[in-house]
Amino acid sequence: MIQRLKVCFQNAEALREGISLLACDLGIEIVRENADLTVEVCEVEESVSEVTLEGKHAVIRYGGGKARFFRGLARLVGWVEDGVYHRHETEHPLFSSNGAMVDMSRNAVMNVETVTVMLCKMALMGMNTFMLYTEDTYEIEEYPYFGYMRGRYTKEELKYLDGYALALGIELIPCVQMLGHLSTHLRWSAAKPYQDTSNVLLVGAEETYRLIDRMLASISECFTTKRLHIGMDETADLGTGRSLEKNGYRDRRELYFEHMKRVLELTRAYGFRPMMWSDMFFRLAGKDLKGYSDYDVRVEFTDEIVKTIPQGIRQVFWDYYHGDENFYSVNIDKHHALFGEDILFAGGIRTWSGHCPLYSRSLDFTVPALDACRKKGVKEVFATIWHNGSEANLILAIAGLAWYADYDYHGCYDAESVKNCFRYACRGVSYDDLMKFELPEHPEGGKLALTRAFLYNDPLLGLVDKHLEGMELGEYYRHVTGQLAPIVERTGEFKPACETILRLSELLEQKADFGVRLRAAYDAGDAEALNALAGECDTIIQKIRALWEAHRKAWFTYNKPFGWEVHDIRYGGLIARFETTGKRLGEYLGCSISQIEELEEERLRLDGKLEENADPRFHSRFLWMRYQTYATANIL
Repeated sequence: MIQRLKVCFQNAEALREGISLLACDLGIEIVRENADLTVEVCEVEESVSEVTLEGKHAVIRYGGGKARFFRGLARLVGWVEDGVYHRHETEHPLFSSNGAMVDMSRNAVMNVETVTVMLCKMALMGMNTFMLYTEDTYEIEEYPYFGYMRGRYTKEELKYLDGYALALGIELIPCVQMLGHLSTHLRWSAAKPYQDTSNVLLVGAEETYRLIDRMLASISECFTTKRLHIGMDETADLGTGRSLEKNGYRDRRELYFEHMKRVLELTRAYGFRPMMWSDMFFRLAGKDLKGYSDYDVRVEFTDEIVKTIPQGIRQVFWDYYHGDENFYSVNIDKHHALFGEDILFAGGIRTWSGHCPLYSRSLDFTVPALDACRKKGVKEVFATIWHNGSEANLILAIAGLAWYADYDYHGCYDAESVKNCFRYACRGVSYDDLMKFELPEHPEGGKLALTRAFLYNDPLLGLVDKHLEGMELGEYYRHVTGQLAPIVERTGEFKPACETILRLSELLEQKADFGVRLRAAYDAGDAEALNALAGECDTIIQKIRALWEAHRKAWFTYNKPFGWEVHDIRYGGLIARFETTGKRLGEYLGCSISQIEELEEERLRLDGKLEENADPRFHSRFLWMRYQTYATANIL
């Protein structure tokens, strides 16, 4: 039995609930006497986290919120575990708020237990904000189809999480959508009175504003904070559906700002202080730029657009795709000029590219972004953690949150300090171990995300096979499996997520280049090789089942059950396709068919390039939505 550190706290009444919630994570027992360690608590005016340890007595001075204290407590316990009994450290946070926005809408909705795990780890890192991104995954009693069969949070669940977060010094902020990104609700006929397109609400319809009023009423009942993220992004099809049929053509900007004015009135009536993604203003200003991309540095704002910018909505500048500090600096300057100094920045921890988190690519973009925020005086930052296909287990993003937390308290990125920050919050788990679980994505030696292509690639159609020529995929994945297998058991609360990635690597040892090897054997008329590949279909099916079972266990550990049915269909489709492939090979080898028509077809590039000298390798990130359109096996 592990001996817990017995700790006595003095002057800590305001923190006792939070300390109790974190005691298990810290490995401590709270006592009144016979303590191994006495901690004197002192709250001060300045924003600080200061820890002094002298033998069995410690003092934690903190100011700026409870999370500053909990970061100090995590460091203190870590020192004692390391055998250090004399140490003093003072940290002055750079940002007034720093946290995460977690996607609870793209098919996977974290269960309450997983959210509390994330809240605890974030508090121990010293983070103080958590945004729940819920498009339609919260309860509105008057609208039973809002979030129907989507794993929506009940009001009781949200109230519980709100109180839990507050005890840890974390502000739980609702992050919703009030114009676009509502396709999963608008698909129901019950939503037709306020539907413009499949994705966007109908501007001007009173039914739309009754819905938004009920959204606000529900949110107001569940959250303590009056800060609210209202989304308002990516509505390129605004005004092109039922709005066009009912009212004729209206300029998109006119519709957008009309709607924003109504939303502002409603949010103010409930006392909310709204914020929104700022990209729409840049898109409107840059719509005539050739090759425009989000927050294009070429964008210039006309007086017409400046006049339409609403007052009273804080703007959130987001970006997860640039490694150039100047890009962030230029855009922060533009935000300051347009919206004032009071803006927020949202970076990203890339969990939306497949089963594996892209830690290295995320870090490449995070550091220059935070450097620019520091130099330009941005005081509020958070990391977005999105789904896109929902293969990833988002709990693995905790390792990336250590970058944001530690940068906040140190004012720079320091690799060793980040590792300690993570270690103090996630006792018994190695940061370096978790970093290895992105390895399956990079057989090309770069930082692309390729497992989605290899996993869903059809064995007979081989839609990505042209890109795999010359890649030693089997050897690569055997090497990766050899690295991951020994460390899975020591990944603690992350084990179900890590085991899923291990099973993926084991599957790709054979499946990644199966189609390439199949086509080569078929073209060569190599009956022996084809017979071996037919037998390999059974082995691959067993490995798909192993991945399926590991992923299912992880899903039901971390998420609500709703949404898993999509993965049952995906994995089931893969199994069926390999059963068909084995059967087709058997018929061909048994001479009951003269050819396998799917293998007679020439393999073309998935990206549509026809140049003879085009490099067949992947040179850009693998696009989920494009492959979803093409790949038979991935029907949802």
